[in-house]
Amino acid sequence: MSSKLEQKLAAFRITFNAEFNDKLAVLIKLWSEARTSQSLDAVKQFRFEVHSIRGASGALNFLALSDRLGMIEEEIAPCEEQINHLKSVIPFIDRHMNSMINASRNNPNPLLVLKETPPSLGELREPQQKKEEITSQSYRDINIALIDDNEATSVVHAKLLSGFGFTISQFHSIEQLEKVLDQQTFNLVLIDTDNSTDPLEQMFTFAAKLRSVDINVFVLSSSSSFENRLAAVRSKVNEYLLKPVNITTLVSKIRKNFKIDLTRPYRILLLDDQASMGIFYKTLLEDKHVEVLAISRAESMMTELESFHPDVFLLDMYMPNISGLEVARLLRQQAKYDYVPIIFLTADDDINTKLQVLECGADDVIPKNTPPKVIVQHVNSRIQRGQEIRYLASRDSLTGVLNHGQIMDAAAHALRLASRQQRPTVVVMIDLDHFKGVNDKYGHGGGDKVLISLGQLLLQSVRDTDYVGRYGGEEFMVVFSDAEPSVIESKMNNILTAFLQINYTAAEQSFHCSFSAGLASSTHHDKLSELISSADAALYKAKDAGRSQICMDIISL
Repeated sequence: MSSKLEQKLAAFRITFNAEFNDKLAVLIKLWSEARTSQSLDAVKQFRFEVHSIRGASGALNFLALSDRLGMIEEEIAPCEEQINHLKSVIPFIDRHMNSMINASRNNPNPLLVLKETPPSLGELREPQQKKEEITSQSYRDINIALIDDNEATSVVHAKLLSGFGFTISQFHSIEQLEKVLDQQTFNLVLIDTDNSTDPLEQMFTFAAKLRSVDINVFVLSSSSSFENRLAAVRSKVNEYLLKPVNITTLVSKIRKNFKIDLTRPYRILLLDDQASMGIFYKTLLEDKHVEVLAISRAESMMTELESFHPDVFLLDMYMPNISGLEVARLLRQQAKYDYVPIIFLTADDDINTKLQVLECGADDVIPKNTPPKVIVQHVNSRIQRGQEIRYLASRDSLTGVLNHGQIMDAAAHALRLASRQQRPTVVVMIDLDHFKGVNDKYGHGGGDKVLISLGQLLLQSVRDTDYVGRYGGEEFMVVFSDAEPSVIESKMNNILTAFLQINYTAAEQSFHCSFSAGLASSTHHDKLSELISSADAALYKAKDAGRSQICMDIISL
């Protein structure tokens, strides 16, 4: 075997093989107790052990053993509902238990022989190695080519996108862009189908060509016809946007496609009561782009979630004292996990189980004997879709920053973490100066430009571990984790300096804007309400001192 992952998988099989006789001895004891006492508790314990061994054997591709245990579980499961049914299945289970005992006396055990060599894990992980699937980018990394034969609209779009930090190159035709593709690299091509001399069919053919070399393509069109949309789908166009396109919508789509707001690595929380299976799936799924936290006790999950923010939950179905379905319902009771996918890993492929999974708010079931390739692809797909949905649900529709509810949740979480880790969190409250006057003089369109630019400037200026949200109206909140007030004061002054240099144009007039900000540190506050109140007090202090400045609350000085 060539890869470390292959070697680890082989090691798991060797360990399972070596421990199988001990597992079988436990199974024999439990079955003896169940068939003798015919009590519900004994039957449940036996079925649980059958299910656990079945899941492990299926995951390791010992399909003969997995199938045998599956037949036993299928017969014993109804006995949990009607214990009187046990007598009728005893001969069947006795026969299969004796078969496993006889097999264990052979070397090698025929139930533990791989019927075929599984695909190498190195090959199976290949789909995750595509750069565009795993790498988040910043604005400065993204070069955009704009094809628009109308110079007026082209200049407007280019200026607006440049204002958000993107690098824009303008072209009036496909032919003009094709001439430079060998010399210039573009991450995204925007094709305006209305303002082009190129035939529509040629534009979609060109789009397909770009997609074949992993260049993102957005189509801007005033037509919502089924034929055009279908042509875009068949050309694998990333986005089809109807004109007139709101610049915030366009920027939001770009952020989503290039994962500007998504933190890597992907994070998976795996709950399986068998520590060995947790290690197995952790080995299978984890690499430099995927972080897996494997826990074996459901009771410890909530504590772990204080510092670990998963992109997907992988839950075992059957565990002692609690079921995976109960864990899923517990998670769905908390709004912050509404859009985090929940996937069950189970040896039970019964249709009723799948229905129960959907009813409890989970998203899918993956049988434990599923080939590793499918597991990796399935989980990766769910993560990406879940992140996209969470992004859309958590953002303020105008500015692209977190909405009020999400920034408050983020602040509360940061404060809890700061208390536990003894590291300060700084909250900054920001308010635009004389914003009512901006709306009155330049209209709400001018005011929206100011709000959008401040939101995007803040997003570009903070770390991945910090949070930016719209608190309400023209007020923003920024939460800095593990930060010293003096450092944040300096950072906010730099942001203010940059904001003062932005030139806005509305109603054929140019203008500038400023903001005031107040900051407070969790070092001096135990409650979020107190922390925000202190930051607000510092903000009003900045306003009273003449605006366009940053102030700290007195006890943070």
